[in-house]
Amino acid sequence: MADVKAQCLQTFKHFVEGAAAKPDLSEADLKLISDKAITKLLKECINDAASKASESSVFPKYCDKKTKKLAFDAFFGDYMLELAAVLIQNKKKLTKRPELTDAEVVSMADELRGQVAAKHDLKSKTQAVDATTARLTDTSKYTGTHKERFDESGKGKGIAGREDLANTSGYVQGYKNEGAYEKDKK
Repeated sequence: MADVKAQCLQTFKHFVEGAAAKPDLSEADLKLISDKAITKLLKECINDAASKASESSVFPKYCDKKTKKLAFDAFFGDYMLELAAVLIQNKKKLTKRPELTDAEVVSMADELRGQVAAKHDLKSKTQAVDATTARLTDTSKYTGTHKERFDESGKGKGIAGREDLANTSGYVQGYKNEGAYEKDKK
């Protein structure tokens, strides 16, 4: 159970980081998840039905009313039990939600935790570069002034790559001995 909890925490943190606007979150911030991130977590780890059930009835019940975020301990505990009860109610079309202590609910909650824990090794998605973009940003294929638009890694140089910046040092164009006068004086 401790191993499943640790793996669930890794998955939880992955989705918190993915939804966060700032990249460097504290350890305390990584244990709080927003409704957007929990929806994505449930869609990717369990299924769409679980994310819809969470959105409508489970997340609002367990999230902090001020921050509108759910703590990991609540997620791993009562939240999963409640989500399992809602899924059972929807699946069997029951009028009343089963008790959280019911054996079927506990079993399904453990199954849901296992599905979340199974995704603990998710990696952040990197932006794929298609063939056209790779070809157009390959500086070895360009000649003349066009090759100055990108650096060696294919990243654009911006205004420095598009404009010829004037040399305002006082020397005329083509003068080869710039700075030699001061050296000769010494």
